[in-house]
Amino acid sequence: MTETNEILDGPPGQGAPANPEDSSDGTFPVAHRSTAATKTIIKAVLDLMVSNMLLTRDKKTPKLDEDIKELVREIEVVIRTGLLNHGNEVAEKIRTEILIAAAANPDAAPSLPASLSSSANPRAVPASDQESGNRSKFLLRLIAGRFSHLFADPENPVFPREVVMGFDNYLMKLLGEVLYGELNIEAQELLSQFRTDDDGEIWKMIGKNDRHKRFAYNILIRILLKFEDFEWAKRNFVSILNNVTERKSGFLFDDAHFQLLFTALFSDLFRALWDDEESIKLDFMFGDGTAQRLDGIRDTFKAYKEMIAEREQGRAAAR
Repeated sequence: MTETNEILDGPPGQGAPANPEDSSDGTFPVAHRSTAATKTIIKAVLDLMVSNMLLTRDKKTPKLDEDIKELVREIEVVIRTGLLNHGNEVAEKIRTEILIAAAANPDAAPSLPASLSSSANPRAVPASDQESGNRSKFLLRLIAGRFSHLFADPENPVFPREVVMGFDNYLMKLLGEVLYGELNIEAQELLSQFRTDDDGEIWKMIGKNDRHKRFAYNILIRILLKFEDFEWAKRNFVSILNNVTERKSGFLFDDAHFQLLFTALFSDLFRALWDDEESIKLDFMFGDGTAQRLDGIRDTFKAYKEMIAEREQGRAAAR
C-alpha cells in the first residue's frame, strides 16, 4: 500500500457542505479531511469485526493486527483525498462558470468570489507565481526552521541566508510546483496554530502531536529517502544550493556545511531510530520498512562523516 507513504495528512477542519455553491456568504470553503468522519468509519469497521468475533483471542493474530492498521491507513487516505479532490473540483467548476459568464456578458457577469480568485487561492496557481518573499513561503519556513540556527546569528552565522534560497530551489525540484504549492498551504495552516516564532519551540511542539508530526516528518522523510543513493543525492543537493549561493553571494557550500545542515534537518528522525517504540511508530505512520531504510541512510551518513574527518586529518598532517 505505497499510496499511504505518498500522501500527507491534511489540516483539521470540516468537510465540504452538501451544496458548496449555496454558501451563504458567497465564498467557497475548500474541503479538508474530516476527523469526525474518519473516527466514525473506523468505529463502524471495528464494530463489524467485533460483531463477527474477528477480534476474539483465538482468532486475533499478528497478521490481523497488521491488516487493521492497513485498513485504518487506507480509510484515512480515501477520506482525505476524496474531500480535497471534491473541494478542488467544485471550486474549479464555479470559477469556470463565472469566467464563461464574464466572457459572454462582461457588463452583467458576477465577479469572482475572493476565495476562488487565483490571488486568494494559492492552489490554483503554480508556487512560482505566488506572492514573492518569505511571508508566502510557509513550507520553506517550516522545514528551514530545522536549521535556522545556522544562519540566524547576526554576529557569526555559519552560512548566509542565500543557503535558504538554494534550499527552497531544492524543495521545488524535489516536490514539483503543484505539490509544493499544496504543501505550502498545509504548512501555513500548521504554523498558524503556534503562538511563537521560535523555530526550536515549534518543532518541539510538532514532536508532541502525532497529527503535526505525520505532516512535518513526512516531508523530512521524502527528502531523506532521496539519500539512499547517498553520493548522487549529496552532489545534487550541494549543486542546487551552490547554484544560488555562488551567484548571489559568492558563498561555496561545501562538505562541512552539508554535514551541519544534514544533521540539523534529520536529527529528530535519527534520534527516533534509537527508540524501538518510535521506530515502530515510524513504520506505522509512513509504511513498513521506513525505519530500516532511514537507519541505512544514517549509517551511510556516519561513514561519510568518518571519511571526511580522515581526509581532513590527512591534509592537516601533510602541511
